[in-house]
Amino acid sequence: YQGERLYSILFERNKENIKVSKEKFAVRNLQKIFNATFLISPKIGFQAMSLRDLSAETGLSMGGLYSSIASKEAIAIMVKDVVAVVCDEIVDRSMSKADPVEALQTMLRGYLFSSTLMQSWFHFLYFETKSLPNLEQEESKNLELQQVKAMGKILSQLKPESDLDMEFVATMALSLIQERYVKPWKHHHPKESVDQYADDCLALIYKTIDYQIA
Repeated sequence: YQGERLYSILFERNKENIKVSKEKFAVRNLQKIFNATFLISPKIGFQAMSLRDLSAETGLSMGGLYSSIASKEAIAIMVKDVVAVVCDEIVDRSMSKADPVEALQTMLRGYLFSSTLMQSWFHFLYFETKSLPNLEQEESKNLELQQVKAMGKILSQLKPESDLDMEFVATMALSLIQERYVKPWKHHHPKESVDQYADDCLALIYKTIDYQIA
């Protein structure tokens, strides 16, 4: 989910709405459009951003923009779709693990590494879910609820005798993940690698549920 491969996935999933038929040109345009969106929207807000702003930032004509995206709203929908694909894959990989310790580590590290590599995408969806059409908004919200439910199930397998609300613990854990991509400026310390942050999060989770890791 990086570079041209990411935009090739984006093109493949949306090519029925993209007028540029040749993938290499569509990928190039999409990369320009999304990079510009992630540059402009934190400054003025996605709702205030216009296609003319995008045209000026990307160097694409208005016709070039419309050949790659049907509307500004389509950008937000595509961001939601890409983040959903990534998150669904992480959940599937995690839930395929027989060992709940391995499942939890796969899920938490998967979210942390993916959201670090794709910080702009996760950050955008976190703040701009409100810019999506109603149905897409619900899908975005349900995405997080599904993550909480999946992690809660894993935590319940780790400590089946616990009286804790494991979905509440999962919500806490996912908030720690969101902290990194929502406020990346807080996590630029050279000693705090993603691995170290993951280890610290896991240690906190184990302590919260009173689980002794072997």
